[in-house]
Amino acid sequence: GEFDNGIGWEMALTYSQEVGIRTGYDTLVNRYALALQGLGGPTCDSNPSLPGIQGTAGVGGCMYFNPFASAIPGNPITGAANPGYNSALAVNKDLAKWFFQKLSTKQSSRLFVGEAVLNGKTGISLAGGDVAWAAGVQYRRSYFKADYNDISNAAINPCVNTPDFGVTTCTGSQRNGPFMFLGVGNEADNQSDVMAAFGELSVPMTDSFQVQLAARFEDYGGAVGDTFNPKISARWQALPWLAIRGSAGSTFRGPPDPITTTTSVTSLQSILGTFRAVDIFGNPNLDPEKANTYNAGLLFKAGNFKASIDYFQFDFKNPIVTEPVAGIVNALYPNGATGTNNCALYPALAARFTFNGVCGPPTTIARLKTNYINGAAVKNSGFDFAADYRFDNVLGGELSVGGNATYIAEYKVGATSVEGVVVEKAFDAVGLLNYQTTVVPIPQWKGDIHGEWSMGPHNVRLTVHYIDSYTDQRTAPFAANAYKDTTGAGVQITNGKTIDAQVLTDLAYRVFLPWDTTVTAAITNLFDKDPSYARLDLGYDPFTGDPLGRTYKIGLRKKF
Repeated sequence: GEFDNGIGWEMALTYSQEVGIRTGYDTLVNRYALALQGLGGPTCDSNPSLPGIQGTAGVGGCMYFNPFASAIPGNPITGAANPGYNSALAVNKDLAKWFFQKLSTKQSSRLFVGEAVLNGKTGISLAGGDVAWAAGVQYRRSYFKADYNDISNAAINPCVNTPDFGVTTCTGSQRNGPFMFLGVGNEADNQSDVMAAFGELSVPMTDSFQVQLAARFEDYGGAVGDTFNPKISARWQALPWLAIRGSAGSTFRGPPDPITTTTSVTSLQSILGTFRAVDIFGNPNLDPEKANTYNAGLLFKAGNFKASIDYFQFDFKNPIVTEPVAGIVNALYPNGATGTNNCALYPALAARFTFNGVCGPPTTIARLKTNYINGAAVKNSGFDFAADYRFDNVLGGELSVGGNATYIAEYKVGATSVEGVVVEKAFDAVGLLNYQTTVVPIPQWKGDIHGEWSMGPHNVRLTVHYIDSYTDQRTAPFAANAYKDTTGAGVQITNGKTIDAQVLTDLAYRVFLPWDTTVTAAITNLFDKDPSYARLDLGYDPFTGDPLGRTYKIGLRKKF
């Protein structure tokens, strides 16, 4: 609305909520071991600390688990019978349920935002017009809650043998719960408030030169604290067909609630060629992430043609990242899978690992603990390009052809240390997969070209997306002797060393109907292209590749 004095106002309230229930199944280590000894089952008393009442293997409620093929009737997929099946050796269903159990996590995030903004003119006139202003306040409250079922709750079952024998003090290989792979977690109930105030001035120095000044103050409270972030931007219409623009400012991001807890998630990752459990823990001591941002660009417009080129630079301080798995492993095992380790040299780093027994060759690794941290400084710069040309009277309508592209010139990351050990040297991440580092994959080029035709209420758009090729910088999976042939000779497989460029095409049709109604029909990945192959768990890089193939979408939108 607007007050009688001409000052405009706007108020908004927003509430959002997301609830995720995640389940999985895993084997209880202690119960599985007992079942292999014939002491398995919910009614078998097999407490080794009470040998006087210990059950008898394979007698009564004490059952054996048979891990061999003789316990399997046949192939559940093809239906083919197993000729070696022995019904007398089949696995008892109650026994299987006893040692193979369900883990469940319920995580909910809620966000409430209230804001109010005023705007108007200052009464100060310059050569280009009146100086205008806007100012506002914002309040954000976020909630994060994580609940676990009892078997996966670290407060209830912290150790390998807690569920059966009540042990609550555990070290070494007994840590992180009773399961073979999946870890237990700590319940969380976090809430946080953020207060913000902001202001902006639009200063038309002349008809061809405008300046904008802006600033924002946010108070996160607690350990995060507060921040003041200014920004200045300017635009100069140097010629009728050429404008120059630029900006400089600072940004700030407080750590999100889900990663400031002491709970964890468990991922399956390759450690020196073998998949192991990697637990990623939250960190309540995270500092905020900050950056200085710069931009300079040229704008072109002549008739039906318009284009722009912009240079950008972001200098990040304390980026919020996860500790690099590859760097931690390589620091402890500098010679890869040969077995030589630095456990005695870096005891604090070795304590991040859970070993089967003591620290030995890589085959003794059971799991690895990592944390969210404030990582090394990052400098990112590059160029954005955009162009568009409009043709009039094409098949009775209007045709627009154009494209956008981004070129990443650098993404330089400083050295990263864990437990006082440099585990990742400084490097430039552009053009690399960056697997198990602090950085996501960064192809050097990304872009799209499009053709869009409109006539009356009808609109058709064809878009071709391009993602540049990039390199998997790991050496071990592509070494000359990484694999052996039937004669025992070393074999080198280079497929996947380069993740090939990807070109995908989308087609969309939109029609504007009466009563503010719009119908959309779209085909994504029109030619059903597979994602480029990568030597990763899924066979492709999920950061850049889409496994869904050709998909169809129908949409209906009605305004009221």
